[in-house]
Amino acid sequence: MPGRILIVDDDAAARECYGRLFRRNGYEPCLAASGAWVEANPEMLSEVEVVLLDLRMPGMSGLELLSRLRRRGFAGLAILVTAHAEAEISHEAKRLGVRRVFNKPVQSAALLEAVAEAFTRTRRKAEEVSSPSEALT
Repeated sequence: MPGRILIVDDDAAARECYGRLFRRNGYEPCLAASGAWVEANPEMLSEVEVVLLDLRMPGMSGLELLSRLRRRGFAGLAILVTAHAEAEISHEAKRLGVRRVFNKPVQSAALLEAVAEAFTRTRRKAEEVSSPSEALT
């Protein structure tokens, strides 16, 4: 079952394109133009399970925003998109829970597949945390 996805990209056309793609496929996209806007509106994160972040944005990068969200307790998975192939981000991205990194332009089918997988993993992880262990007696 699709859910809420936060899309943060400073490029308005890209942000709207992602929003339409996810809406057409049953997701509830929340669109933001910057990390600063997300931080100023923390209530929007209440039901977000997956974030799609542009890597390079003015002010705060996608990884910097994700790091701040992690410090606030956000446990969902993240997907990064970038117009620049940057090998040096892979370690930091993995440490912060980035599931996939896509180079722009992103193929819709591949992005939808990655997002569906991220939702599945996030929900599975939440179920494991919320269900009591049967091993304890």
